[in-house]
Amino acid sequence: MVKLRQKVSGCLRSLTGARQFCALRSYLSTTAKHGLAMLDALVQLAEGRPWLPTNTQAPTATA
Repeated sequence: MVKLRQKVSGCLRSLTGARQFCALRSYLSTTAKHGLAMLDALVQLAEGRPWLPTNTQAPTATA
């Protein structure tokens, strides 16, 4: 995705900007995999209520 971003805009201007782009893209990719629309995820994020995945794994017993 970063390569596509470089082709569209010409380049990522700074390392900080590249990291922010990758973090946001990763967040949106994860929300989409969990069935949440990207726009809904962005609205929740902007309102200060970011979507977080629920812990669906049962705890494992240790012997």
